Amino acid sequence: MPNLITGFGWTGLKRKGRVLQALVLLSSLGLTAVAAPPAAQAQPALAAAGEWRAAIDAAWGPGLPTARKLEIFDAFWNTIDQRFAAFQGIDVDWTALRERYRPEIAAGVSRGRFAAIMGQLSLALRDSHTMAIDIAIPTAPRVPGLPLLVLRGPGNNNFGACATAQPDGSALIYAVAPAHPLGLKPGDRILGYEGRPWREWYPELLAAELPIAGAWGSSPSSMEHTIAQSAPVNWHLFDTIDIWRHDSGTVEHHATALLNTTPQLRSPMCTEELAVPGVPKPAALSDLVTWGVIEGTRIGYIYVTAWQGDAGTRFEQAIRELTQQRQTDGLIIDFRFNRGGNMFLSDAGLGMLFDQPVATIGFAERADPNDHHTLRPFVGEETQLCGITWRGYAPSLYVIDMCDRSHDPAAYDRPIAVLTGPQAGSSGDQVALRMTFHPRARTFGKSTATAFNAPCTLNLDPDWVSRYACTDAYRISQPHNYLTHDEFPVDEPIWLQPHDVAQGKDTVVDAAVRWIGSQTPQNP
Repeated sequence: MPNLITGFGWTGLKRKGRVLQALVLLSSLGLTAVAAPPAAQAQPALAAAGEWRAAIDAAWGPGLPTARKLEIFDAFWNTIDQRFAAFQGIDVDWTALRERYRPEIAAGVSRGRFAAIMGQLSLALRDSHTMAIDIAIPTAPRVPGLPLLVLRGPGNNNFGACATAQPDGSALIYAVAPAHPLGLKPGDRILGYEGRPWREWYPELLAAELPIAGAWGSSPSSMEHTIAQSAPVNWHLFDTIDIWRHDSGTVEHHATALLNTTPQLRSPMCTEELAVPGVPKPAALSDLVTWGVIEGTRIGYIYVTAWQGDAGTRFEQAIRELTQQRQTDGLIIDFRFNRGGNMFLSDAGLGMLFDQPVATIGFAERADPNDHHTLRPFVGEETQLCGITWRGYAPSLYVIDMCDRSHDPAAYDRPIAVLTGPQAGSSGDQVALRMTFHPRARTFGKSTATAFNAPCTLNLDPDWVSRYACTDAYRISQPHNYLTHDEFPVDEPIWLQPHDVAQGKDTVVDAAVRWIGSQTPQNP
């Protein structure tokens, strides 16, 4: 069996063996076992903390001088302590973290260990916008044995397939690159590694304090979703991977070495959405807004993957076409994969759906650098919108259709299904929330990431990327209930299911279509 840190030239780092108890895993998941190959008969345990530390130290070398590391640590810790606006909703002893890690840094740590410490600080704050990252760490090639814990949701990955979370903690495959070395098909599930479920491995990996790559949600459910979804992209830490085959209902164990290809595997665009007949599906990050009418229906469908670039113009065009130029019985607006950006880009399109201006949110900032929880209305700087100079970021700035554009005042009185999920964050959160103010809207899916805040950049070092939540949002109707870390309330909780995925059906879309049909009078 190869060493834990194969690929870094280390030898002699043995993993502890114990008997594989696959039947326990299988019975807990209600699955049937198939004979495992000889290599899967011995279950490796995680390395001891000292062995992990040696691997981490070797992977990235000494890094910056100790004094510079302390400057970076202090700058991040102090900024969070005095200006982070999203302490509500989390249980973190920020002072205790400083007392724990700063003396260790002062005594001298490697580049990898320092990145791991900063990752622990970032994770403790449980916010999608808040992190401090040494760029070289998450961008390292994912070779076998790399001591890196990956939290990965949307976009592309080096596993060659797209996965989404299931209630039992497994990862459901819903899209696969051609000729995948593991023969994966939509409907298969990644259960874990070495005969143990991923949900058991993850806490041990987290406790080992490996450096972290990726991103996570701000709500508890979106964090849990990201963890389950990340199982496949951590294959580099293990020797064997456990796969449930949908076609046969059996479990197979395969060597992860099959995934170590040159060039590295590349997945399709992972959006946690399946193709909808008649509607162009985004195939790249540059596909910001696509739309059409679902084949065989009169239901308009709009994907929005980010509020960037020309997304506002295209969203407005999609709304106009599907509500004013074509006769539709309802709309589905899909925000399950939305990377955020400028929420004001949604305003023109939303204005055509609402029959009057609607107040939505405001923002608040820290009122006292010595008090983590007391906030005040955010003032900010002047900004230009609608040809008007706005002073600060008052709630009046976030009124839907605040620019009072001229269009058909009849608005849209048909049902609107809004699809949401954990890979909608930042302005993806905010615009999904804006849609809930429409009287005919109903949400389907899962909670968004709930990063209901605005990030500020923190310049720690040229080789680091850092930002933090410097404001938090609130509904106008609840001015002291700050939204970051809260769950996004979903009217109909539902997610992709193996049987549907295996048939190429999107479970969430099917539910939305049925609802619109139930709300729409039958046309002669």
